[in-house]
Amino acid sequence: MADAGMGYGPFPAQIEFFRRKLNVPSARWDDLMHGDHAHGFMVAGLTRMSMLDEVRQAMMAAIENGESYEKFRARFDKSVGKAWSTLRGGETEAGRAWRTRLIYQTNLRTSYMAGRWETLQKYPYLKYQHNTVDNPRESHQALDGKIIPTRDPWWDTHYPPNGWMCRCTVTGVSEARLRAMRGADAQPDAPPPTDPKDPPPEWAYHVGKASRSMAAAERFGQKVMQLPPAWRKAVLDDAQGRQVDWMRDWAATVDRANAEAQAGPGQQRPRGRGQPIGFLTDAEVNRLAEHGIAPATALLAAGDDTIYHALRLDKFRGREHLRELFAEQVKQIPRWRDTPGSYVSVLDIAYPDTPKILVIRKISDGQYMRMVLAINDRRRYSRENITVQAVDTIEIADLDALRRYRVIEGRWEDLE
Repeated sequence: MADAGMGYGPFPAQIEFFRRKLNVPSARWDDLMHGDHAHGFMVAGLTRMSMLDEVRQAMMAAIENGESYEKFRARFDKSVGKAWSTLRGGETEAGRAWRTRLIYQTNLRTSYMAGRWETLQKYPYLKYQHNTVDNPRESHQALDGKIIPTRDPWWDTHYPPNGWMCRCTVTGVSEARLRAMRGADAQPDAPPPTDPKDPPPEWAYHVGKASRSMAAAERFGQKVMQLPPAWRKAVLDDAQGRQVDWMRDWAATVDRANAEAQAGPGQQRPRGRGQPIGFLTDAEVNRLAEHGIAPATALLAAGDDTIYHALRLDKFRGREHLRELFAEQVKQIPRWRDTPGSYVSVLDIAYPDTPKILVIRKISDGQYMRMVLAINDRRRYSRENITVQAVDTIEIADLDALRRYRVIEGRWEDLE
């Protein structure tokens, strides 16, 4: 059991949520807020990436193995050691114990509730459940048993955890279950009146929605760009080697688009969904700055409409072997950048108002892919209007025709 009184063990969606996060150095506890925490891992005051990663690994082990707080604390102390005493709240044994428990509880519960949302959002209603503790919050106790429609905006600020050390949770309720519990004419509860101080402002967000929100990912990318240069570089470097994308969803989108394209004209049905596929590199950010271009966010994103367009049947008629190679490489786009020398980024500023980064990758002898990223492009993905570094086009390219562009990352020689 992960923690006394919780009554659950780890599960895949919870683990995937935590694994996707980027390590982010911070000076204050509020450097990341709300949905930022769904995409970044931080410990207030930790600026050394090596130490931050050690804390993260201890937390990852606790989540994956369902470890108790005591086991986490032992692993944490072994990893961090005396350096922890330099942080505020860690100077005394009591302060250190409080900080480590806060890290454990916060990450355990947010990852659990983010993972649960994958299933809970399919129910028409959610039932609030208060878990008994020694000093319960009366406001949380008052919510126990409330059944409120899943789509009610009340959950946007009250979906648990909705306070420091909050142990509350929710369960899904079907229409049939609601009638069985409350009678044939049963109605859900009206959302309770809003208290501006409860939840505390820093907890008034929905971790489940934020974990899959393009707008939340965009804002996190904005926060990354606002970090001091050394910290920004550390985060962007961390991003290239860590699985920060929704790879499973991305691959499924490509497979669906490919299958529908091969089914014939009129069978392609884009859903208008967008997905993060990675982050700019530090080298790209610096070279863009040299040309007076400031990325609004570090986030790279693509819509399924772009994938459907790239895999259109008429583009590969008579070249089915190339289609399958192309589709497989499209599926691997989020992983391109974790292999040094596998790609070249070049800058196209033929139209200064709409600069583009072209990412070129060799896919076989004499065959290259070109992915066009529109810089600071306004797009509507998954019903949210956001500004991102957007995948505009993916296509087969002639390498010689691309050499006129300015290299901002990598070397042409590595692709020859």
